[in-house]
Amino acid sequence: MKLFNITFSLLLMLLFSCGKDSSCIKNAGKLVSETRPITSEINHIVLKDNIDLVLTQDSFASLRIEAGSNLLPYVRARQKGNTLELKNDNKCNFLRSYKNEITVYLALPNIKSIDYTGHGNISSSGVLTLSELTFDTKNGTGSVNLQLDVAKLDIFLHTGPTDFKLTGKAENIYLYSGGIGWIYCDELIGKKVHTNNAGTGDIILTATETLLIELTSIGNIDYYGTPTVTVSTNSGKGKIRKK
Repeated sequence: MKLFNITFSLLLMLLFSCGKDSSCIKNAGKLVSETRPITSEINHIVLKDNIDLVLTQDSFASLRIEAGSNLLPYVRARQKGNTLELKNDNKCNFLRSYKNEITVYLALPNIKSIDYTGHGNISSSGVLTLSELTFDTKNGTGSVNLQLDVAKLDIFLHTGPTDFKLTGKAENIYLYSGGIGWIYCDELIGKKVHTNNAGTGDIILTATETLLIELTSIGNIDYYGTPTVTVSTNSGKGKIRKK
């Protein structure tokens, strides 16, 4: 009973501290959609806090947010120069159903880099044809599913359980993992691939010309194709396996 009273008191304090007009005391509301202005100058995306992102390549830049009517006002889309930051400032999300998702539909002519933190999924609608793409994730907890046609691709899975599923083709690929997520690139045909697995999840890839391997942890590296393989470091407990 004492534990219940303490828990109930803490919950009341949390609700009242949120303030009268806060999103904390509202349900998600009816699903609505809103378009916000951006410019085609954007090529760097910063994604935070419980937002799903759907990317499309188009000559005309556009941004549409789909969310509950009470959540939408607290979804921030801030452009500063070539950078777009997407942030969910809704409070007390743990009180709502996980079905109450916030989805951002973003179309851009070009994307050079993506920084990803928090919970949320990233996907592409159609193939993204790019000269280069750098993807950094720290403490991300969602999945990344992209169709790509790129000259140069760099993936940095620093921390967290983010899973990557990448398809298409690339000239040069660098894959790094220091987290617990998996990187599935077996359907991404790479000519020259450099992979560094310092994490606990596996990296699965396809290389056609050269493959440079660094392995320092328990995660495995599986590869398809018949590239020239160079192992510069193999000090982990994981395995290097040709498939």
